[in-house]
Amino acid sequence: MRGRTLYACALALLVNCGPPDRNPGGTTGDDDGMDPDGANADDNCAKGTEMIYTIDQFNQRLSQFDPMSKTFIDLGSINCPTNGSATPFSMSVDRAANAWVLYTNGEMFWVAINSGNLACTKVQWNSPSGLKVFGMGFSTDQPGGSSEALYVGGGATQVQSTYTLAHVDPINLNTMPIGNQPALPEMTGNGNAELWGFMPEASNARIVQFDKTNGSIIKEFSQPMLAGTMSGYAFAHWGGDYWVFLQKGGETSTKVYQIDGVGGGIKTITPTTGRTIVGAGVSTCAPVVIL
Repeated sequence: MRGRTLYACALALLVNCGPPDRNPGGTTGDDDGMDPDGANADDNCAKGTEMIYTIDQFNQRLSQFDPMSKTFIDLGSINCPTNGSATPFSMSVDRAANAWVLYTNGEMFWVAINSGNLACTKVQWNSPSGLKVFGMGFSTDQPGGSSEALYVGGGATQVQSTYTLAHVDPINLNTMPIGNQPALPEMTGNGNAELWGFMPEASNARIVQFDKTNGSIIKEFSQPMLAGTMSGYAFAHWGGDYWVFLQKGGETSTKVYQIDGVGGGIKTITPTTGRTIVGAGVSTCAPVVIL
């Protein structure tokens, strides 16, 4: 996720591909039945939607991250027509390869990943329910299903006592609050219809699973090594593991932490150079397990 300074306080077979193609940014999937990395075009999974995408706070660089090799491919810097000097705050990716990029002023844009020029389309988002800054992630409506919803967690500012968790219909943008949280989470969903969050609490950061009906936490992994002052953070689920993109205060660049999806332990730490990652988008076409 986030655009903020917050002191708080071998690719294997992919499973669960495919939603309705909303195509707000003009992207299309492959027409050969499978994209080069294995996503099934019959499930409306556009090319590249099996990967994680990241965005930097200051240079607004959009990159593709390959969790298998732990390498980045830079796609270019986006140039969305925001009001004022806003910078990216959070990002998610839908199954049509549209990056939903939220800016610090509450504006949101679709960025067409496969358009060649990273074309931006303004989303008619009016920060309903006081949701101006938030983390977000897509989750399928059913395990292995082809329809999905966007979930967002945040509030009017970065410093509040509680934050709202809400369900967003990605077609008409109708927003329904479903619960509250004590920290401003970055969020990720998956094709198993799960919703997870990285809670950036200063003394004991956590990775948690949300109940999508009421926002309660039904499972958590304590991550004390990830706690402390944070300059930027983002979060994604891929291949059964959790990926935290974190830059702590005093660090010059983001580190990528691979968290075991079963036991919650840190499996790998990958340093980066020249990156302050505040958004990590992964679609529900991404693998939920590596076979």
